[in-house]
Amino acid sequence: MSKKNQQLPPERWLEAADNLEIVFPAIAQKLISMNHEGRGEEDAEEFMNDANLALMALKYVGNFASDKCRFITIL
Repeated sequence: MSKKNQQLPPERWLEAADNLEIVFPAIAQKLISMNHEGRGEEDAEEFMNDANLALMALKYVGNFASDKCRFITIL
């Protein structure tokens, strides 16, 4: 299969979800500490909401739909 249209095995999607699940809280903590325009807590909460949505999508693909999902390189 071409790298322009890459299909990944289910385990890879789940591994990515596990790795990001570890990293996302650290990013949220950084947003809190930066406290840009006094919105650190809000920014972190909004980020974690988006992060959790991304994790659910990765886990769904890994568990149920990896054969239907592909990465398509856009240059």
